[in-house]
Amino acid sequence: MYLLAVDGGGSKTLARLQHSLSGQQWQAAGGPAQLSNNLDLAIRTVRQLSLQLCQQAGIGLHQVMACIGLAGAGNPQLHSAFCQQLQLNFAAWQLTTDARTSLYGANNGQPVVMVALGTGSVAMRLDQDGSEQQTGGWGFNIGDEGGGAWLGKLAVRQLLWQLDSDEGLTSPLTQALSQHCGDNVSTVLPWLKQAGATDFAALAPLVFSHQSCPLAQQILHQQAAAITELIQCCRGRRALPVVLLGGLAASSQSLLSADIGKLLQAPRGDALDGGLILAARQLARISPV
Repeated sequence: MYLLAVDGGGSKTLARLQHSLSGQQWQAAGGPAQLSNNLDLAIRTVRQLSLQLCQQAGIGLHQVMACIGLAGAGNPQLHSAFCQQLQLNFAAWQLTTDARTSLYGANNGQPVVMVALGTGSVAMRLDQDGSEQQTGGWGFNIGDEGGGAWLGKLAVRQLLWQLDSDEGLTSPLTQALSQHCGDNVSTVLPWLKQAGATDFAALAPLVFSHQSCPLAQQILHQQAAAITELIQCCRGRRALPVVLLGGLAASSQSLLSADIGKLLQAPRGDALDGGLILAARQLARISPV
């Protein structure tokens, strides 16, 4: 039997196929698979990667136990629609959130608080008794504080303030942003009209690369505060280690306070590792030793 893990978010999707006995692996990457952004695209991406990996391994879908972890899968309607429309003949499979697969990968299935910082943000806790609790992850429109799209949105808001001011673009950060979003009303408005979470997240690296700019420092201070609040809300008073995962984890960690830094430990795995853990558990339930 083979185990398949899929990790899909707002910017990219990764998939890993592993033979359950030998441990041999195959991996592939694709575009976004964020259910709340584009359900049809998510379905196409997961189908493409699943079939691609099976082809690489020379196996059929019926030999695969899959765990698909996607952003937006916590929405019951989207979860149901994806399950009805995927139409892949796996031996068995489950759809869960990318936060949950990240949680199980972060500390190799052991108790932990996991904070994922990518296009969006979410924290999740695995307690000693095996119970799980999610904090945040409410989506770009209202939440995802500390994530890349939220960070990019803060930066663009500052760009708009400076465009409205008498002084114009005086900040190195907003000058750099104007190269991507426009430097006047006639260019910025069309960009704003079509911009989604992925577009805003693509601007986050500019904030980090302009840390000598006071405006960028101000925005990154807000990000550090948002991440701290996410950690504290999810962890509470529990004596659990905290693991940061995602594309912004490394660059964000240095911005956090010393007290928060003492709680952090290096990740033991990622969302794909977590997906393989959950797929293996499903296989064990179906085929107990």
